[in-house]
Amino acid sequence: MNDSSLPPEPALSEAEGPSDPPPPPAEATAAADALLARPRGRWWGLLKRNLTPRLAATFVLWRVEARLLLPGGLALVAAFGRWPAAFIAGGVGALLAGLFMWLLAEERAIGEVRAWGEQSRFVRGYLLPIAERRDRTGTLLRLASVPVLVLYFGPFWRSLTLLLFRVRGFKAYAFTMLSGIPHALLWVGIVAGTLWEDLIWPFLKSHF
Repeated sequence: MNDSSLPPEPALSEAEGPSDPPPPPAEATAAADALLARPRGRWWGLLKRNLTPRLAATFVLWRVEARLLLPGGLALVAAFGRWPAAFIAGGVGALLAGLFMWLLAEERAIGEVRAWGEQSRFVRGYLLPIAERRDRTGTLLRLASVPVLVLYFGPFWRSLTLLLFRVRGFKAYAFTMLSGIPHALLWVGIVAGTLWEDLIWPFLKSHF
């Protein structure tokens, strides 16, 4: 076919310029936003939406606890000896755990964190069954998780975990507060005590 028989294409004026590309569909925009999202941004947004005086006090106490954990334990061991220091630290940890439980018990942020965790395949498959299964397997899972909660989790994380698993009331207070003693016996009596008596104090005596 002869090109001259085709109708001429309209010329674009300089004022009009080329037409803008069509906007991306909503699904593509949502996917891009999800890719750009970062965990820190999600947690910061959750904190801003739910910040209350109790939640602010909780975070301040948590950071103070975290900063003073090791130096405070070593100072107690140096002043009182490893086992008296462990019981003193256990008493302080029990009070902190009860305070964290009281501060966080009615906070709306707990529900939002739990709802966010339920969207994770790992949480649904491995963590929620510990709290929600009522058969023999669920009982065994809860029993197996007790040493981890008691020995590894500090006052803040232990109280927060119990609330996220919907353990509340007297049972939650008793568990998180009484766990402070064995937790301190491990980390202050054994770990901090060993560091002070076998490493730090002999080094100080030999050099000063």
